[in-house]
Amino acid sequence: MDYNIIASGIELVGTTVKNIAVENGIVDIEKDAKRNFGLSINEPYFDETEEGFFSQMIIDFDIEIEQSDEQKFKFKLSLEGAFISHDGVDREEFRQLVAVNGAAALVGIARGKIETITANIFHKGKIVIPFVNVVDYYKSVAEEK
Repeated sequence: MDYNIIASGIELVGTTVKNIAVENGIVDIEKDAKRNFGLSINEPYFDETEEGFFSQMIIDFDIEIEQSDEQKFKFKLSLEGAFISHDGVDREEFRQLVAVNGAAALVGIARGKIETITANIFHKGKIVIPFVNVVDYYKSVAEEK
């Protein structure tokens, strides 16, 4: 089994944190803290290679927490993923695979990074981001236009 194959036709080459910023005034996260989560899937970059197609995509995550005594936490993360085509998929199919499957894979990878980083920031608690339906995300973005 090849663990980098996300779906038939697309392979994850790797990921990198492009930007990270933390502003923290919280020691322990309270259960009733107000939490805000946002993400932005940026337009992927595409290129053609001798072997097929290549793409890079960046997803930006914004997390804010407010709780008693005016304690605030702000966290921004930009995660980039690189993908290559597999199994002879055509250009349009690869674009769709990157947009949906690639984005979903990056959100899952970011979830682990955010949990790990925030578990080391707070004395007690960590941030667990919600599951994101990428198709619904694109629909909501299209409706806003």
